[in-house]
Amino acid sequence: MASGQFLDPSTLLRIAPVVTSTASVMIAWDSHLFLSSLVGLAPQRRTQVKELAPRYFEAFFWRGLPAIFGTFGLSAALGTANARSAAPSASWWYAAGSALALVHFAFVPKIMWKVRDAVDDVPGADGVEAIRGWLGVHYVRMALADIPSCACFLVAAAKALKSAQEVSGP
Repeated sequence: MASGQFLDPSTLLRIAPVVTSTASVMIAWDSHLFLSSLVGLAPQRRTQVKELAPRYFEAFFWRGLPAIFGTFGLSAALGTANARSAAPSASWWYAAGSALALVHFAFVPKIMWKVRDAVDDVPGADGVEAIRGWLGVHYVRMALADIPSCACFLVAAAKALKSAQEVSGP
């Protein structure tokens, strides 16, 4: 720690996007766990699940949005701040992590109709199938945006902290 403080602010800034993007990935994993478990009950309890799933998904979705906006928004903002202030070897990784955090929201047009079909009484729509469709997009989004964003921030933090250590010496 270059400043000699117990909690160096620059070190905290460098690792903050790792923490927030890890929280985003955990939220994504929890979404998979809870929703796939719910719709996985369908063969055994099809009638009950078809009745319960849309209401559960609606509550789950709206209650989760603040955490989604908070973690991905903070990841993008903190990554951008680091991209502008970190060592050149880490800046690109912070910028890439920020861009990928924002890519999460590029999937909104793909999922918004599935959310509508899952929570609204749309004629001919099956809430369980809509949730399964949402999960399909969710898995792609996790693989293409959420996990790579977290990985970029992890690499960026490692490079930035290594660079800071080399500058300050042993």
